Amino acid sequence: MRKGSRLWSGRGARSINGSRMFRREVIAVFAAILWAAPTARTFAGGGGDQAPGEYQVKAAFLFNFARFVEWPPRGAEGAGAPIEMCVLGDDPFGEALDRAVAGKTLNDRSMEVRRGRKVQELNGCEVLFISTSEKSRLPEILGSLRTVHVLTVGESDDFAAQGGEVQFTLEDNHVRFIINVDATDRAGLKVSSKLLGLAHVVHGDPLRKKN
Repeated sequence: MRKGSRLWSGRGARSINGSRMFRREVIAVFAAILWAAPTARTFAGGGGDQAPGEYQVKAAFLFNFARFVEWPPRGAEGAGAPIEMCVLGDDPFGEALDRAVAGKTLNDRSMEVRRGRKVQELNGCEVLFISTSEKSRLPEILGSLRTVHVLTVGESDDFAAQGGEVQFTLEDNHVRFIINVDATDRAGLKVSSKLLGLAHVVHGDPLRKKN
């Protein structure tokens, strides 16, 4: 297991075999929704016609992030509102994100996808994917969201280091992800230990200093 990813096991040491069994268990959960385990399929050659593309996999991960992250309770007015998955800037998903959430519900709430060019257009989103087209504005964007209960996700090289909460990475043509737990704590989000068990966990939140 990669450095940092054992934060979830701090309350009790697990045996190596036990950790491996737990990891396989969690991967199986993801595989059921991803159609194939992301750790076993590639999207850059050798995958065959049935292998999902990179952004199909990332779209499925965004859906799974919503399943394994807990937001602060909403008021009565928003209790039954749809869970909104949003994309800020250029959309690399095409229809993949819409297909990933189509017809799905979480806690009796439907799911919707929204897209926008300005943060203000995407108020109320639970999950916000910040495109690399916004990289030059990333500090400004993240700063404007520092007290908002939103899970920010990106794929810029320094996304997590700048205070983003989840950063996609590619390792040997497989999608992995980094979770900045200090950033999720600052946003008031509770991340499942199962999700942390699959992530590379990092600490440090420059946005917290600005509160």
